[in-house]
Amino acid sequence: MDDIRKVIKTTSPPSVVIQTLRTALQMPPTAARNIVKDLTRPLNGQKRFIRKFDNEHWKGTLIMSEMVRCDDAIALQRLKKADIVIFEIHGGGFRVGHSTMYMDAFINWLRLMKSKHNLYACIMSVEYGMFGLAPKHKYPGPLNDCIRAYDYLTKDLAVCPSKVVFSGDSAGGAFALETLMRTYTPDILDDLNSPRENYSIPIPAAVLLSSPLVSAETTSESWKLFHKKDMITLGLAKLIYKEYLGLPHVKVEDLPVMRLHHVRKDFDRFLPKNVMVFVGDKEVLRDDILDFAKAVKDDGKTNIQLIKEHYVHDWFMIREIVKKKDKKKLANYDELFVDFAVRAVKEAKAALLLSVPPTKEEFPLSEMLISDNTSINGDIPVNEKIPDNILATSVINTKFDTPPFEISEKVQFSRPSQYKPNTILSEYTIITDHPKGVTA
Repeated sequence: MDDIRKVIKTTSPPSVVIQTLRTALQMPPTAARNIVKDLTRPLNGQKRFIRKFDNEHWKGTLIMSEMVRCDDAIALQRLKKADIVIFEIHGGGFRVGHSTMYMDAFINWLRLMKSKHNLYACIMSVEYGMFGLAPKHKYPGPLNDCIRAYDYLTKDLAVCPSKVVFSGDSAGGAFALETLMRTYTPDILDDLNSPRENYSIPIPAAVLLSSPLVSAETTSESWKLFHKKDMITLGLAKLIYKEYLGLPHVKVEDLPVMRLHHVRKDFDRFLPKNVMVFVGDKEVLRDDILDFAKAVKDDGKTNIQLIKEHYVHDWFMIREIVKKKDKKKLANYDELFVDFAVRAVKEAKAALLLSVPPTKEEFPLSEMLISDNTSINGDIPVNEKIPDNILATSVINTKFDTPPFEISEKVQFSRPSQYKPNTILSEYTIITDHPKGVTA
């Protein structure tokens, strides 16, 4: 069965995948979730990267090499010791999706981190519907799950945000943005001029947004052009309003999330210094996303990289909709993202070593637009300057896990009857079948 699913994933025409998702997303909730889950569940060979969690703190998955062999304690230890933590919030129109639906991309990122930069990354992927998705659980319930998970990561586990990269696609992008807002500027969606209030932890190193939902409006030109071709439709938008936001039983003006796109300045109150945005040139959300990116760029306080390709919604994460001839671009963009994340974490960690933030003039802002006819080699410009607006480290260094990852650290694994060699996290690899177990 797994072989059949591999064939379907690799040979199905993109147009068929788009139409299938377009139809499934508008089906009744249970049917929609089951179809999307079946289409996106991990392949057998990918399951060794997965360790599921469902406790009073958070629900979701830790994704890292050989997680299948770890108990909860060891899995959390590996999360804390990783060089980079990707805090992932999946998309799905608030009504479908799960924490392991993008394993192809996740595993590519982990391998590139190790092979190109000799760094160890762990993905903390959140199941934001701890008690179910919409319509069973409406706003702000799922949002609170994301906030709770981030609090657990940074407070209970004491993982420093300087090595955290947020990632969210589609609805997950909206969750990522509002989680950052609610964490650092909790009143901003009630008062757009509200200042940053939370200085107890630094803002994460970076955020990746793939086709993020940044506006509840459906009146832009891209909506008019593509609502009959994109997988996101006006019908789905109405379902989201009804199931997730509770309309028409509540007033639009009473929902803070509906005012997200009105934030037009001082993005550094909640946004990381480095932001990467993927957008499709043929998706209904295109104009709103480009408007958001322009506002961030014009604000002049954030380094933003915008990547646009001639595809529909969420093409960077839903890889089956990318044509075979363009698959190499996905590999290039994976490398681009990994380079971006490593650079951002390097800058954020270096900034924590400074007692006095540099002046704005010392860190020139940059913005890069890559269109569908741009040739890239996987490298991005590296700015060795240090971002401003970072707290002094006298307090932070005593609170978070700032010491570097120790390659020689030993971890005890239980002995499986069989194993597969691993090349991603070599110091945790079991290299013998000795029946009494081994110290990795």
